[in-house]
Order: sequence, then C-alpha cells, then structure tokens
Amino acid sequence: MDCVTSVEILSAELDGAATEEQRRLVRQHLAGCAECERRRAGFDELHRAVRIMPAEPGPDVTGAVLPALRPRLLDRLRGAAGRRPRTALRWLLALVAVVQLGVALLQLTGVGVRVGDGARSTMPHIDHETGAWNAAVAVALAWVALRARHAAAHLPVLASFTGVLGALCLVDLVTGRVGPERVISHLPVLLGLVLVAVLALLHGSDRVPASGSRSPGDGAERGVAEDTATSALDGGRTESSPPPVAYRESA
Repeated sequence: MDCVTSVEILSAELDGAATEEQRRLVRQHLAGCAECERRRAGFDELHRAVRIMPAEPGPDVTGAVLPALRPRLLDRLRGAAGRRPRTALRWLLALVAVVQLGVALLQLTGVGVRVGDGARSTMPHIDHETGAWNAAVAVALAWVALRARHAAAHLPVLASFTGVLGALCLVDLVTGRVGPERVISHLPVLLGLVLVAVLALLHGSDRVPASGSRSPGDGAERGVAEDTATSALDGGRTESSPPPVAYRESA
C-alpha cells in the first residue's frame, strides 16, 4: 500500500466508511511509515478539535421560522382537518349531477322548455344533442363526486363548455331568443364547475400523501423505490462491497 491510498483510507476511517480489511492494511503501512503515522496523528487531533469546538452564538430565528412552518388554511383543508368539508362538497356535487341528469332527461324525452317568442317550434334533433351534452356533463360531475382526485382532469372541458354556454346564453337572453327559464336550466352546470374547481384545489397535493394516511403497501413501495435509487447512485455497490478508495490501491 502506498502513502496516497493510506491517507485516503485514514480519511475514510474518520467518516466510518473504511472496512476491516482496509483498517488492517493501513495499520501495517503505518507501522513502517513515520510520515503517514504523523498524518494520522494530525487527522486525529484535528478531528477531536472540531468535535469539541464550541458552537458560535447566532441570531434567534425562532420568530421568523415558526410562522413559516404553520400550515396555511389551504394546507389544513387538504389534510385530515378538511375531510368533512371535502365530503360535503362531493355530496353537493353528486346532487348537482342528479339535477343536471334530470335536465338532460327532460330534453331527451322531448319535454319542451320555452325558447322564445321568435322560435316556438320544437327542434327535436337540437334538443337531443343538447340532452346528450347535458347527460355527459352530469356523468362527469358524478364521477368527480365519486373520485374527487380526478377533478383537475375534468376542469378544462367543463370550464370551456360552461364559458361558451354562458356567453351564448347572455347574448340570446339580451336579444330575446331565449326566455329566463331556459337560462336558469343551465345553472347546475355553473354550480358543478365551481364545485369541481374547489375539489381540484383541495386535492392539489394528493401526489404527496400526508403522514399517517398511507396504505400499508405504500411503505413497502417507497422502501423499494428508495433502495433502487440508492443502488443507482452507488453505481450498483452493495453493502459488502468496499468503498471506491479500495479500487485505487494500484495507484
């Protein structure tokens, strides 16, 4: 063993990373190398001095740190404290879905809603198309009420549909093409959009499970993932393998 490898093993020994075989080899080298023995003594002295060095006093940052660690209202609503409000929102959304489905069934079965003085004739095909859309929206709202974690995925379609529908309803209402009854029949869609948006906001942190809310299998899966990541970072080195310094004995 040369002096360079000996110094590296001594450094690894201070970090607790040297193996028994490396300790044995470096002791044999130190027995015949006065220079490396002086380095070891210097390492030990420096290591001891650092460990017993008094900590320098610093500013008290408790007042600045603790407020930042307190959970915000949104964080509390996303956790266990917000379980009841989230459940209430889901039940309300389910009720809105039932109302929306009722509107769709009325249109699909041909029950007319007053369109306006200028268009008294019924349009069965248009009503069927509208009924199909309303039925699809009702199913989407019911699905979000059942699986609230999917709320964000439904927002783009619901928001675009409600936005375009609201603008057209406003124009038609001002121009007298539709009556107030027809516009009021679209309120469940607007209410459903608001509830879905709130649920999407409250479930925005589902990707990071709260402590204590994991299923029994989550810990095992997390452990396997961490072991895999550690193995990848270590370059496939196992616990019994020597640290990289052992590969430099030929240097």
